[in-house]
Amino acid sequence: MYLHIVLMAPHTPLSPELVPKLDHAFIRIRQECPSIERFEWVPNLSRNSARYSHALLSVFRTQDALDAYRESDAHQAMLDTIAPHIQDIVVLDSVLEANLP
Repeated sequence: MYLHIVLMAPHTPLSPELVPKLDHAFIRIRQECPSIERFEWVPNLSRNSARYSHALLSVFRTQDALDAYRESDAHQAMLDTIAPHIQDIVVLDSVLEANLP
């Protein structure tokens, strides 16, 4: 399994008008990228990195599945929706060991 985390720092707080557009983009990703095991948009509750207000958490079955997601039209549509509102991102990709509790 492959873990893909994207921390996002918006220019300003995300507007209520943007939320339905993001929801639509996330639904499309789940529909068009069947190798995603888990895909969540979550708020950052940490006080230590508050400028990164949200994160996308994704788990993929294989490296190929992660690569296919990155190249998908659904991923590009999500980027087109959110990129104008994001000042900075931090991406973490890692292997999830199968034997973890």
